[in-house]
Amino acid sequence: MTLARTALRLATIAALQGADTNSGPTIARNRVYDSRIEDFSPETFPADALPTIIVLTDEDDGDALSHQNGGPPFRRRIKLVLEFAMVQGYDVPVEEGGTVFAPGYPATDAEHEASLDFLEFQIAQKLASGLDAASVLWRNIIRVWKRDCHRQVMDQSGVKIAARVLTWDCEISDDQLEIYPSDKPPPIGFDVFPEPMRSVAKSLAPGSSAHAVAVALATALVPVTVDPLKGIDYTSVSGSPQTSDNSFQVNLQLNGTSSP
Repeated sequence: MTLARTALRLATIAALQGADTNSGPTIARNRVYDSRIEDFSPETFPADALPTIIVLTDEDDGDALSHQNGGPPFRRRIKLVLEFAMVQGYDVPVEEGGTVFAPGYPATDAEHEASLDFLEFQIAQKLASGLDAASVLWRNIIRVWKRDCHRQVMDQSGVKIAARVLTWDCEISDDQLEIYPSDKPPPIGFDVFPEPMRSVAKSLAPGSSAHAVAVALATALVPVTVDPLKGIDYTSVSGSPQTSDNSFQVNLQLNGTSSP
């Protein structure tokens, strides 16, 4: 029951990256990563010295939709985590002479802090108020109930750094699983996904990293099928008049016999 988390991340990335692969709706531009594990490394990747966003999903819990019916599906609540920062390098003198590049987060100052505040404002503006298709889809499938934002800490010494972690508590529909009859053609492409992943996948721009992830998942997903019930055919009789209680006559065909 995890495709809802994938849908949440991919929908967020699509909205924050924007349609232009070279620019974007925030000062992070297209530097929006899905669950990136590597540390920021500006000496290897120069773009890491610029504003960057990493999108993750954290705690995931859910309640049954009602007291009368257990799950799944559940009412899913997932923490959407956005780590955003600007990394800076320093030229550090070495004993042999000269300097070496030492990457690291800059100690917070007024300019860096204001830039991070501005980036957080842009993130919220894009997801909550954007009028493009990606932002509208995001709001159609996701509802935010709580937010938290705190400054990231470099190490156990408690040094404050120019990086922040924004967490939104999101409600999203659980995976709406479907079972298909084996005597009919199975779904293909992104139609193999349950909602909301199906809508998110179909909205992704071909050629994007998010689209490539969706294609790989769709290729690996095998639809669940079941043989049709033999000897039973529920058929609504076309053109049948309504009965006195305003219901339509329905015939039940069982083992070759028919009864109303």
